[in-house]
Amino acid sequence: FYRKLTLSEIEPVLDTLVWLKRETDVWFEITTLLIPGKNDSDEEVRAESRWILDNLGDGVPLHFTAFHPDYKLRDLPPTEPSALLRARAIAREEGIRHVYVGNVLDDDGQTTWCPDCGRALIRRSWHRIEEYALAGNRCPDCGTEIPGRFDPAITPSA
Repeated sequence: FYRKLTLSEIEPVLDTLVWLKRETDVWFEITTLLIPGKNDSDEEVRAESRWILDNLGDGVPLHFTAFHPDYKLRDLPPTEPSALLRARAIAREEGIRHVYVGNVLDDDGQTTWCPDCGRALIRRSWHRIEEYALAGNRCPDCGTEIPGRFDPAITPSA
């Protein structure tokens, strides 16, 4: 899929992700554009999630984003929101702690949840932060550390 559609190789991308995780302290997140009929099967999502867990750990955020027909792929349908939700559920079942959806309006799928107690920590709606409840980089309810780079100047909302 990757070679045929992008005319490139996936291995350098994967190698770079491993290098970033093991050799640097740079923050990164992974975004997968789910293209209907191309890379959206349960098996592919499960395999990607397992690779991430095995090579990067459970704390690297994974975003599944919706495809919209454009340029050379106008003959394909847009990604259904249900496909994003299914992919998110699979990744969470596999053990990835922070999984999001994008390019669709889904406040639940764009919210950062505490993986231990389930509290909503950062509620987003499209590109707006609606609620911010982190205490530094921790859940204020249970103290679980949330991976990421957070601005200490932001204070929790009510």
